[in-house]
Amino acid sequence: MERLEAIKRSSANPIPELPSDDTTEPLLVDVAISTEAIQAFHGQSGDSFQATPISVDLSSPDFDVVRSIRVWDVRHYSYRRHSREGDCERSLDLVVGSYGDHASFQWSDHAPAPIPAWLPLGNRCEPPSYFRGVGVEWTDTFGFSDYELIRY
Repeated sequence: MERLEAIKRSSANPIPELPSDDTTEPLLVDVAISTEAIQAFHGQSGDSFQATPISVDLSSPDFDVVRSIRVWDVRHYSYRRHSREGDCERSLDLVVGSYGDHASFQWSDHAPAPIPAWLPLGNRCEPPSYFRGVGVEWTDTFGFSDYELIRY
């Protein structure tokens, strides 16, 4: 709760207070909507129906956490010697995903920053280095950075 209160105090848009009355029963609502109703709302019918994209503005400082997310997809990495007397050769297939100001996620083959030290991309020929995996890094609302790494 202390952490949530700290987030609330530092937020540009304070979070409304939660009700303190413990006797309040939660209200459960079942909602269903048909494709026909969605089509009628958009004035479209049949096979020509296309959902209207929703634009979300993440440009305010409250969404720094979302914009800080980076997904590092190392599809292939190797650092090895191809022949007994040959030079070490590095092969890297890497894409980085991130969120823009309008909640759009995009992949790029150009890293927005240097490759993080937590990605285990070795640089020794003996023994050879190989790696495949996905890493996600972020910075939380308190400015602490962290990551999660999955090898495959």
